[in-house]
Amino acid sequence: MSEQEQRQTAPRLEVVADSMKRDWDDRARGDAKWFINTLRLQQSEEEFDQSGRVEVERLVLAELPLLTWGRAPQSLRVLEIGCGAGRMTKHLAQVFGDITGVDVSGEMIRQAQNRLAGQANVHLYETNGVDFRALPDASFDLILSAFVFQHVPSAEVIASNLREAWRVLAPGGVCKFQTSSIVTSDFDQLAKDTWSGASFPESALREFARSVGAQLISIFGAGTQYCWTTMRKPVTPVLANARVAPVIEYFGCTFDAQDKQIPVAGSRASLTVIVSGLGRELADCNSLRLLLGTEPVAPRYVGPIGNNFAPALQAELAVPLDGLTQVEIGVPNGFLPGIKPVFVQLGAAVSSPVEVAFVALPPPPPKIGTIMNAHDKGTDIFAQGPKSRLLILVEDVAESAATDNVRLQIGNAEITPLSVVYLAGNALHQVEAQLPDGTVTGETALRLYFGDLPVATATLDIKP
Repeated sequence: MSEQEQRQTAPRLEVVADSMKRDWDDRARGDAKWFINTLRLQQSEEEFDQSGRVEVERLVLAELPLLTWGRAPQSLRVLEIGCGAGRMTKHLAQVFGDITGVDVSGEMIRQAQNRLAGQANVHLYETNGVDFRALPDASFDLILSAFVFQHVPSAEVIASNLREAWRVLAPGGVCKFQTSSIVTSDFDQLAKDTWSGASFPESALREFARSVGAQLISIFGAGTQYCWTTMRKPVTPVLANARVAPVIEYFGCTFDAQDKQIPVAGSRASLTVIVSGLGRELADCNSLRLLLGTEPVAPRYVGPIGNNFAPALQAELAVPLDGLTQVEIGVPNGFLPGIKPVFVQLGAAVSSPVEVAFVALPPPPPKIGTIMNAHDKGTDIFAQGPKSRLLILVEDVAESAATDNVRLQIGNAEITPLSVVYLAGNALHQVEAQLPDGTVTGETALRLYFGDLPVATATLDIKP
């Protein structure tokens, strides 16, 4: 976007940002912990703090080598966009050298300052929701944003924040952030507000990376509410061409490195290839392609060897892993089973092929996710009273799911759902059901039946 276009857009963005500031101030004054972490209303400080620790372990510590790019964490300056009341900030400050947290809500910042008082390496600022004008260029080594942009009602405001993040990221630095990237027609028709925000889909993420010259390391969860993107500001430009053809050293199903059969549909429909001949800044998810026969597919990960493949490679390859690149793709929708040649292409350079067997497997079973009570949407379930009505989030159920074709079994009791609703904003189904009188307390099996699909199961801990 040109400077003139940015000046013309700024007033419209500021109107949206003002509504974000007003709404999140109100939410922070009401029950900040619940709006940040929708576990239950009126959470204890211990519950809230523990949830932040878990998120830092899952989203940051599990990927520390990739996020730090070989640098000592204590030497890094970190920016957390949308720090809220400091739920994750506290734990980030125990890992990294210096943490700056920003948030559009002044009330959230005030609460964060109270919670984190005395932590000398934490700095907190209220922003206008559009830019980070108080922060200098190239001042951070790592930028993180979790569960924030999914609440922004304008893709233009999200883009403005991403441009500002790129401005303040130092060369060699890494930015990891989450957006909603749902692109269904149902979602498009939903009103966008400061809770149910706008989509920033995979196509927009890839275009943003191209526009700023980013090394696009990964895009996971495209098409869902929880799309995670990691990009790096390269010290030298990402190259679009290899001088020599890359070589495929190994391949397998992403979820089992030793499985050479790749499903064409379902949650395991993902191929990973291990490639030599690519430098650390030579290729990314935009510049490299896998050719499945003649069909080009853009990767969702191009980077160092991950823990899912390292053990198999150490056992089977006699080459250092730090000289290899891991490339992961999702199998395209509608791809037909069969044995296909697979190539790696970077510009005009194309690898020799490997033969890969793509197979059709039975559809995956429905998957039960979060189970809440309908009273306060907490995870505590009671045998009677207002917390005995269940809200069950379910994945991998066809949109035709309804009360007449979904059946629940809790212990030995069969239950007809009160409602089955497709949540377009989450790309999930929500099943509502009432526990019957006489429900046995303690750990109880929950089963969900839909058509001819395998049974989805979970365990309820029902309190008396």
